Amino acid sequence: MKSIYPHTPNHISPEERVKCILFAAALLAYGTFGWYSDDIFIPGKRGRGVHFSGAACTLIYAAFIFGAANFISVVVDHYDKRNNETQYQRFAKITRIGGIIFLILGTLVSIFE
Repeated sequence: MKSIYPHTPNHISPEERVKCILFAAALLAYGTFGWYSDDIFIPGKRGRGVHFSGAACTLIYAAFIFGAANFISVVVDHYDKRNNETQYQRFAKITRIGGIIFLILGTLVSIFE
């Protein structure tokens, strides 16, 4: 059944789209380099930061991939003209929760490894 109200797709500013693409690319590039060299470093705000290696490095890299997918979905949603905003919201929630879970798991593995 067609709605009587026309669907207006999301409008994301060009600056916001560029930021999302660049941040996703940076996450993937830094994560891939860190995973390949088996050392992902997360700098600390007031401390020395944390180095992740081994299984913890792989889990943190998975969190980076989820984060990049979340940023890319913002851009894809802008260009998608179909009325499926709820699917994009669900995808954003899943990638956000998945990223947080992998980040926590990576931290725990790093502590107990």
